[in-house]
Amino acid sequence: MRFASFCVLLAQLAVPPVYSVRTFVSFGHSLTLPCHGAPSRDVDWLFQQEEIPDWLHVAELHSGAFSSGDGFQGRVESFHLTEPGNYSLTLSPVVYSDLGIYKCQYKDETEIPLSDVKLEIRVPSNVSVAIGMSASLSCFGKINTQARADDLDILWMRGGEKVYQLHKNTIIYGPRFENRTSLSPEQALYGNMSLTIRQARFSDEGDYQCFYSTPKESGNPDSASLFVTGHPPQNLTVKAGVLLSIPLYATDPVRVTFSAGLGSGEVLMLDANKGPARYGERCAQRCELLAQNYTLLLRSVTLEDAGVYKVTDPETKKTIGSVSLHVSAPLLSAGAVAWIVLGVLVVVLLVLGAFAFWKYRKKRAEPVDQTWAFYGPRAGCGPLVDSDRPA
Repeated sequence: MRFASFCVLLAQLAVPPVYSVRTFVSFGHSLTLPCHGAPSRDVDWLFQQEEIPDWLHVAELHSGAFSSGDGFQGRVESFHLTEPGNYSLTLSPVVYSDLGIYKCQYKDETEIPLSDVKLEIRVPSNVSVAIGMSASLSCFGKINTQARADDLDILWMRGGEKVYQLHKNTIIYGPRFENRTSLSPEQALYGNMSLTIRQARFSDEGDYQCFYSTPKESGNPDSASLFVTGHPPQNLTVKAGVLLSIPLYATDPVRVTFSAGLGSGEVLMLDANKGPARYGERCAQRCELLAQNYTLLLRSVTLEDAGVYKVTDPETKKTIGSVSLHVSAPLLSAGAVAWIVLGVLVVVLLVLGAFAFWKYRKKRAEPVDQTWAFYGPRAGCGPLVDSDRPA
């Protein structure tokens, strides 16, 4: 017995030392699992989820050929193909079901691993999104690897209000969230039960909870807090006569007002709140609401349209966005410029013509030398002299 124990001890000393690693990674990122050993060896990477005794196959390097196990296809890559002896494994992207313990070992020596890694995943719990954009609320859980889509039972709540439920391929929406919330059943089978909220509103703010399986278990994190913000103000300069687009980021509820400047009151442009859109007098004949594009159009902008257009949520009174508009005089078209040039030429010609006519009339009005006019010059002679004049 003593000799056998001594042999086991020598065998243990002959293998590389074991090192344990505890690492954290954010969901969706890449991770390198370290492992180093003698070159040209066959190596296995195995995976064990907590509270589940079975080891699952992650990848193997056998006779120089690399292959990956179920659930890891296309997500693992070995360094050994370019660096002999480096059996480290890159896992990308990391999904929540990757949470657990990994070990790297020679195929013919299973007692002592070359490396073991405990992987823990960090998940963001606070989400901030601008109004009108899409928000993703993270939630992860340990889904049975043998589960199918019709086995899923996932529930999202906000306070005591149901937001979204996926129960055996049937979707149930909570009030105010109809057709704005969704999750991926395919990703849920890997433990990712994150919820997407489209066209976020100020009224969507709050703490959301995720539950799964039967009986219900809390997901990780325990809750996700959603914060909805407005959009930064815009400054626009346009030419008079053009079409102005005012981004609304939402169509209902929304209110648009106009102010000409400091000290000026706000004038209603648009009011859309749980009913047909209502236009103010300033906007009635020139505005059009594009509901699908979340845009208000103002036609034929004039110099008097310069000012601030503010978009607000009438329910919460919060500012969604604003546009500070500066309007400049319109540029003349090529045709207009041509007519102006032609007009100037006509005026110049008229002025020159009038001046020439005036000169002609003036010359006609000058007195004539009667002597010269009466006698005239002698043919072939020089000018008159005193002897030539009559006595």
